[in-house]
Amino acid sequence: MRFSILFHRLFKTLRGFLVLLIVSISLGAGYGIFGLRQMNIEARGFVNTTMLGLFANWDNSDFLIYTSDELQKNLTTDQLNQINGVFAHLGELLNYHGAKGGLFRTTTSWWRMNPRYKVLASFQGGQFVAVITLIRQQGNWVIGRFEYKYTFFPNRQHPGSLKWV
Repeated sequence: MRFSILFHRLFKTLRGFLVLLIVSISLGAGYGIFGLRQMNIEARGFVNTTMLGLFANWDNSDFLIYTSDELQKNLTTDQLNQINGVFAHLGELLNYHGAKGGLFRTTTSWWRMNPRYKVLASFQGGQFVAVITLIRQQGNWVIGRFEYKYTFFPNRQHPGSLKWV
């Protein structure tokens, strides 16, 4: 009963109303920031786990498991064969450098955020860089966009050098 009396008094005066408004906005902003941080942690974990597994042993059918329905419709067999050829030429994975990036506003909506990460991996035959944009599909993260570049060059450990990383 005391809480309802205090609440009623705060709403009676302008100062009380402003205090309640500021507290409400602060709580809402804190909750929003916490939610965005959690989304970024979850999305980055998905990208790191998925890309490390794919880079270690690239397979087009495994890649398609992690892509959105729209991306699967838009990818042609030639494009998939080209990606497969790149990984065949790059050879064995030497080092995965992790995902860097975060949450960005979509071009279609000011309030909507999509995670986008840049991943870099070193292989025996060169380096591979991908920019991956994630979307939610049926409650799960999936790859909505996959852009990549690669460079072919031999990576060899030279005698007497420090440990190959």
